[in-house]
Amino acid sequence: MGSYGLKINEPFFLVSQMPMERVAEAIGANNIALKTLVRNRLAQQFFFDQKTKTIKSNQWKGYSLNIYNSGRSNNLQLLTTNARWF
Repeated sequence: MGSYGLKINEPFFLVSQMPMERVAEAIGANNIALKTLVRNRLAQQFFFDQKTKTIKSNQWKGYSLNIYNSGRSNNLQLLTTNARWF
């Protein structure tokens, strides 16, 4: 268990709190969209990487979740992992 309450390298889904309970899915290597859950779809699975302390896509392992505008936005994207803290 990582110090952030996430299991290290254990796949998980980012589930919306909206009534339809859709999940985040990596579209291409940079966009994130809400989609219907398909459990075996790698684009919908994310994991916590202990080394970089970032959340990475299970399909695009070289990319990490990033919040636009240095964390001051509601939009998520995938960017090349740089493990830079703001």
